[in-house]
Amino acid sequence: MKIPVDRLFGADVEAIEVNQVVRLAGDVGLRYPEGVKVVATISHISHGVYMEGYVEGDEAETCVRCLEQFGRHTRVAVEEAFSEDVAPEDAMFSEVSPLVDRSIDLDDLVLQLLEVDEPMAAVCDERCKGICPVCGSNRNVSGCDCKEFIVDERLAGLARLLQERENN
Repeated sequence: MKIPVDRLFGADVEAIEVNQVVRLAGDVGLRYPEGVKVVATISHISHGVYMEGYVEGDEAETCVRCLEQFGRHTRVAVEEAFSEDVAPEDAMFSEVSPLVDRSIDLDDLVLQLLEVDEPMAAVCDERCKGICPVCGSNRNVSGCDCKEFIVDERLAGLARLLQERENN
Protein backbone atom coordinates (compact mmCIF):
# COMPACT_ATOMS: atom_id res chain seq x y z
CA MET A 1 0.00 0.00 0.00
CA LYS A 2 1.40 3.37 -0.99
CA ILE A 3 0.49 6.63 0.69
CA PRO A 4 0.72 9.64 -1.65
CA VAL A 5 2.25 12.65 0.12
CA ASP A 6 2.51 15.13 -2.76
CA ARG A 7 -0.23 17.31 -1.24
CA LEU A 8 2.10 18.06 1.71
CA PHE A 9 4.35 20.01 -0.68
CA GLY A 10 1.58 22.55 -1.26
CA ALA A 11 0.37 25.26 1.14
CA ASP A 12 -3.03 23.73 1.91
CA VAL A 13 -2.14 20.64 3.99
CA GLU A 14 0.00 20.65 7.13
CA ALA A 15 -0.10 16.93 7.93
CA ILE A 16 -1.58 13.63 6.83
CA GLU A 17 -3.03 11.39 9.52
CA VAL A 18 -2.65 7.64 8.99
CA ASN A 19 -4.85 5.13 10.79
CA GLN A 20 -4.64 2.00 8.69
CA VAL A 21 -4.64 -1.78 9.13
CA VAL A 22 -1.88 -3.37 7.06
CA ARG A 23 -1.94 -7.06 6.15
CA LEU A 24 1.45 -8.34 5.08
CA ALA A 25 2.39 -11.31 2.90
CA GLY A 26 4.96 -14.02 3.53
CA ASP A 27 6.38 -15.07 6.88
CA VAL A 28 5.56 -11.79 8.59
CA GLY A 29 1.98 -12.09 7.41
CA LEU A 30 1.77 -15.55 8.98
CA ARG A 31 3.12 -14.19 12.27
CA TYR A 32 0.53 -11.37 12.24
CA PRO A 33 -2.61 -13.11 10.90
CA GLU A 34 -4.89 -10.20 11.88
CA GLY A 35 -2.51 -7.65 10.38
CA VAL A 36 -1.05 -4.65 12.19
CA LYS A 37 -2.43 -1.19 12.82
CA VAL A 38 -0.42 1.83 11.74
CA VAL A 39 -1.20 5.10 13.48
CA ALA A 40 1.01 8.00 12.39
CA THR A 41 1.28 11.59 11.32
CA ILE A 42 3.16 12.54 8.17
CA SER A 43 4.39 16.11 7.94
CA HIS A 44 6.45 18.10 5.46
CA ILE A 45 10.16 18.74 6.08
CA SER A 46 12.80 20.27 3.85
CA HIS A 47 13.09 18.13 0.68
CA GLY A 48 10.80 15.41 2.03
CA VAL A 49 8.43 14.22 4.76
CA TYR A 50 8.67 12.91 8.31
CA MET A 51 6.47 10.10 9.63
CA GLU A 52 5.94 9.69 13.37
CA GLY A 53 3.66 7.27 15.20
CA TYR A 54 3.52 3.55 15.91
CA VAL A 55 2.77 0.11 14.50
CA GLU A 56 1.02 -2.40 16.73
CA GLY A 57 -0.45 -5.85 16.46
CA ASP A 58 -0.64 -9.31 17.99
CA GLU A 59 2.01 -11.73 16.85
CA ALA A 60 1.61 -15.52 16.82
CA GLU A 61 4.89 -16.92 18.17
CA THR A 62 6.38 -20.28 19.07
CA CYS A 63 8.23 -20.54 22.38
CA VAL A 64 11.84 -21.66 21.93
CA ARG A 65 11.77 -23.52 25.27
CA CYS A 66 8.50 -25.48 25.19
CA LEU A 67 7.58 -25.19 21.49
CA GLU A 68 4.01 -24.09 22.35
CA GLN A 69 2.19 -21.36 20.42
CA PHE A 70 1.57 -18.08 22.23
CA GLY A 71 0.56 -14.53 21.42
CA ARG A 72 2.82 -11.51 21.86
CA HIS A 73 1.56 -7.94 21.64
CA THR A 74 3.92 -5.77 19.63
CA ARG A 75 4.15 -1.99 19.53
CA VAL A 76 6.94 -0.42 17.50
CA ALA A 77 7.61 3.32 17.25
CA VAL A 78 7.75 4.87 13.79
CA GLU A 79 10.15 7.78 13.42
CA GLU A 80 11.17 7.87 9.79
CA ALA A 81 12.35 10.65 7.49
CA PHE A 82 11.89 10.36 3.73
CA SER A 83 13.81 12.59 1.33
CA GLU A 84 13.61 13.24 -2.38
CA ASP A 85 17.38 13.81 -2.31
CA VAL A 86 18.07 10.10 -1.59
CA ALA A 87 18.10 7.78 -4.59
CA PRO A 88 16.46 4.35 -4.10
CA GLU A 89 19.77 2.59 -4.86
CA ASP A 90 21.43 4.56 -2.01
CA ALA A 91 18.77 3.63 0.57
CA MET A 92 20.95 1.04 2.34
CA PHE A 93 23.72 3.59 2.91
CA SER A 94 21.56 6.50 4.06
CA GLU A 95 19.98 7.35 7.41
CA VAL A 96 17.03 8.80 5.51
CA SER A 97 14.69 6.72 3.35
CA PRO A 98 14.12 7.66 -0.28
CA LEU A 99 10.87 9.41 -1.17
CA VAL A 100 10.06 7.96 -4.59
CA ASP A 101 7.27 9.57 -6.63
CA ARG A 102 6.23 11.47 -3.49
CA SER A 103 4.68 8.38 -1.93
CA ILE A 104 5.53 6.14 1.03
CA ASP A 105 5.45 2.35 0.65
CA LEU A 106 3.70 1.53 3.92
CA ASP A 107 4.01 -2.25 3.50
CA ASP A 108 7.78 -2.06 3.09
CA LEU A 109 8.20 0.28 6.07
CA VAL A 110 6.04 -1.89 8.36
CA LEU A 111 7.85 -5.04 7.22
CA GLN A 112 11.25 -3.53 8.10
CA LEU A 113 10.07 -2.31 11.51
CA LEU A 114 8.56 -5.67 12.47
CA GLU A 115 11.61 -7.63 11.32
CA VAL A 116 13.89 -5.49 13.47
CA ASP A 117 11.54 -5.89 16.47
CA GLU A 118 11.44 -9.70 16.20
CA PRO A 119 13.05 -11.26 19.29
CA MET A 120 16.00 -13.60 18.76
CA ALA A 121 14.44 -16.25 21.02
CA ALA A 122 10.80 -15.72 21.94
CA VAL A 123 9.63 -17.33 25.17
CA CYS A 124 6.02 -17.69 26.29
CA ASP A 125 6.92 -16.80 29.89
CA GLU A 126 10.21 -16.13 31.65
CA ARG A 127 9.29 -18.96 34.04
CA CYS A 128 8.84 -21.45 31.16
CA LYS A 129 10.42 -24.78 32.15
CA GLY A 130 10.77 -26.03 28.58
CA ILE A 131 10.85 -29.59 27.30
CA CYS A 132 12.54 -32.47 29.11
CA PRO A 133 15.60 -33.49 27.05
CA VAL A 134 15.09 -37.13 28.06
CA CYS A 135 11.37 -37.88 27.58
CA GLY A 136 10.29 -34.82 25.58
CA SER A 137 7.36 -33.86 27.81
CA ASN A 138 6.43 -30.23 28.33
CA ARG A 139 7.50 -29.50 31.90
CA ASN A 140 4.96 -26.67 32.15
CA VAL A 141 2.09 -29.13 31.65
CA SER A 142 3.33 -32.14 33.57
CA GLY A 143 6.38 -32.86 35.63
CA CYS A 144 8.52 -35.76 34.62
CA ASP A 145 10.51 -38.13 36.82
CA CYS A 146 13.42 -38.53 34.45
CA LYS A 147 16.59 -39.20 36.42
CA GLU A 148 19.05 -39.55 33.56
CA PHE A 149 21.66 -36.87 33.89
CA ILE A 150 22.91 -35.56 30.57
CA VAL A 151 26.38 -34.10 30.68
CA ASP A 152 27.31 -31.39 28.23
CA GLU A 153 30.14 -32.77 26.08
CA ARG A 154 32.21 -29.69 26.79
CA LEU A 155 32.10 -30.49 30.51
CA ALA A 156 32.43 -34.30 30.28
CA GLY A 157 36.03 -34.31 31.53
CA LEU A 158 35.10 -32.24 34.58
CA ALA A 159 32.12 -34.54 35.27
CA ARG A 160 34.40 -37.62 35.21
CA LEU A 161 36.84 -35.91 37.57
CA LEU A 162 34.05 -35.06 40.03
CA GLN A 163 32.67 -38.61 39.82
CA GLU A 164 36.14 -40.09 40.51
CA ARG A 165 36.51 -37.75 43.47
CA GLU A 166 33.14 -38.91 44.89
CA ASN A 167 34.08 -42.58 44.49
CA ASN A 168 37.39 -42.16 46.38
